[in-house]
Amino acid sequence: MHLRALVLAVLAAAPTARAQEPSGGPPPSSQRESAGLDVRELLPDIGRIGAQVGALAGASWNPYQTGQGLTLAGFIDLPLTRVPGGKLSYEIELGASLATSDPFPVGRGQQQIRLRAVDAAPFSLRYTLMRSPRLRPYLVAGVDVLIATTRLEPAVQAPELEARGVPAGTATIELGAHAGVGLEVRLSGGLSWNSAYRFAAFQGREATLHCVVTGLGIHW
Repeated sequence: MHLRALVLAVLAAAPTARAQEPSGGPPPSSQRESAGLDVRELLPDIGRIGAQVGALAGASWNPYQTGQGLTLAGFIDLPLTRVPGGKLSYEIELGASLATSDPFPVGRGQQQIRLRAVDAAPFSLRYTLMRSPRLRPYLVAGVDVLIATTRLEPAVQAPELEARGVPAGTATIELGAHAGVGLEVRLSGGLSWNSAYRFAAFQGREATLHCVVTGLGIHW
């Protein structure tokens, strides 16, 4: 009699125990990974690991008084550290400038100077302000090496060229420095539009280089 009562009690408690078992897995987490410009990065908000490579094009006012020309440039930007308001990075830039001067009188005729210049900036520091997720102004400064070749048309040597500081028909290498200001507009987490003004001055002859450029940057 006691055994029968015990079995009935066990059978009655079984549905209650099954009702208390969880019906599914744990509830989903309330945390969600952000997307787009807010994605978490090795250095937050400055690129997937903070690096950038880009290509730029624009106008230049070239050394040796040759007037306005075309400039093409490429750069790579590598993060160094976070600083107040933004980041500090190491930048390498390589640019090429092409220009032809206006005709100028030499003796009884006129001549023009055709300039081909390669401007290499092997060391630059760039400070990028990151208060906005999309609009990031920056300052850059560093060391430059200018390799310039010039050609006279018609190719006639003249004393008047010495007053212009033009190494006629030769190649020169000048050491200098540059400074610039720009704006990086983030289009997505991995792409930006860059616009900048850059000024460089070189030793030796009175050579300066002004560039206004714009182009795309790829972040990774």
